[in-house]
Amino acid sequence: MVFKPDMKMKSKFILTLTNIRKIAHHHYGNSWLSLPKFIYYSLLNINTFILFVAELDKELPPYPLDPEFAVIKPNLEELNKLREGKDLPREFYYDQIHGIKTCYVALHGEQIAHIYWLYFKGDWNRFLVLSEGVAELNYNTTLPEFRGRGLMSKMEAYILRDLQKQGYRKAVGVIHEKNIPAIKSITRVGFREIKRIKTMGPFSRRIKV
Repeated sequence: MVFKPDMKMKSKFILTLTNIRKIAHHHYGNSWLSLPKFIYYSLLNINTFILFVAELDKELPPYPLDPEFAVIKPNLEELNKLREGKDLPREFYYDQIHGIKTCYVALHGEQIAHIYWLYFKGDWNRFLVLSEGVAELNYNTTLPEFRGRGLMSKMEAYILRDLQKQGYRKAVGVIHEKNIPAIKSITRVGFREIKRIKTMGPFSRRIKV
């Protein structure tokens, strides 16, 4: 099913609701506490998110991908073929949720290992108003069997260099303050904190970058 642009927020809610236990386990572990944590942090808590930026006119720290992984940048038709017949988490479907068209996928042989979505000017965005020449590294996940290999940082480093080659001047990312592994990952490859954003549930003020 492909979602229409005016259905983006509704489709995200429906997809979240129908897969809520699976999503909660993916983010907070496979225990009875995962669902209450997901509901609390998503809907009831005042949250703080951190805005990070990487300037692409500077030299970036080296963080090469391991040779057993290959990175592709599939179009949506190719992505559909990769997803076909697989039970994948919500992070693999932001083309259908937000209408996003650009992602990077890490492959281990023929197996999907990781996905990372990029948002650009004009794309739907909860926190930011993106300017020309700015890309946001957004939703991503590493499948469980490939965790512990630093794939998130290595994909971020790969993407930053690819954006640099394309002439982008800046990359940004927004991460919850309690997501310590993601913060360590993104700062490792050259991002720095520039602002903190307070939210209540799904409500937040958008910042132009």
